[in-house]
Amino acid sequence: MSFRSRQGFGRVAIFGPGLIGGSIALAIRRHCPGAHLAIWGRDPSRLQEVERFVRPDAVHADPSKAVEGADLVILCTPVGVMTELAAAIAPHLGADTIVTDAGSVKSRVVEELQPFFGDRFLGGHPMAGSERSGLAAARADLFEGAACILTPLPTTPGEILEEVKDFWISLGARVTTMSPADHDRLVARLSHLPHALAFALVNLVTESLPQGSSLLAGGSFRDATRVAASDPVLWTGILSENRVEVVAALREMSALLEKVAGQLEEREFETLLDFFTRARDHRASLPLPSPASTLGTADLIP
Repeated sequence: MSFRSRQGFGRVAIFGPGLIGGSIALAIRRHCPGAHLAIWGRDPSRLQEVERFVRPDAVHADPSKAVEGADLVILCTPVGVMTELAAAIAPHLGADTIVTDAGSVKSRVVEELQPFFGDRFLGGHPMAGSERSGLAAARADLFEGAACILTPLPTTPGEILEEVKDFWISLGARVTTMSPADHDRLVARLSHLPHALAFALVNLVTESLPQGSSLLAGGSFRDATRVAASDPVLWTGILSENRVEVVAALREMSALLEKVAGQLEEREFETLLDFFTRARDHRASLPLPSPASTLGTADLIP
């Protein structure tokens, strides 16, 4: 099967019309106008909003109906819902249907969904998002210039990897691959830890300074805590799903902060200067993000 050998991108079914699922749908509408787009959502009232905002070819509250004839199924729901959905849709998939997801944790997802889908399942995670959530925050250019991580297993067929890779590239993403375990270790430090630190910094100021002190904050506080405006329920779920790696990252950061505190106490200013300089130089070496990918690495799906 090849999407590129079909007219447009064939038939795509998206489960979960939130920020990521909605943005995928809008991007498909922009880049793959010939695709047949079906969207599943649990709440019928939200499906009416989806019809107005995305204009898909079909909306369904029945999972089995959403995957009829689908070439590609993309699970954009919370990770905790994916196993239930997998059980509901697996018997209704075509022989060549590919299934992928957009969750920000991969080891658990791959472990739980492989029994339902076998090697037709390929884990994915677009590293794009926003502190805003929901369909209203979706945008067609969200993935342009953003990284997307795919997590094939040794048994994943090469043609499935290429199909999913081509799909994300068609939406403007930069695709890389790694194992599910390597993914979870990486995002714990690049995405999950920064969110935990942002929440912690806001609470530190709120709890240790006089009321209203944060109103005096300048750009550094606002920049460092922007993602603390994210959905607390969502991020509690994300961190709990990747808790082993997040706990390790938090303890690494705690040890590093203790080291910085010790250097200040001992007046080791040259050592501290070198530490800050190395960080500044590395930060400056990062490529400039595209306008669509400056929103963060939220990911957004627990």
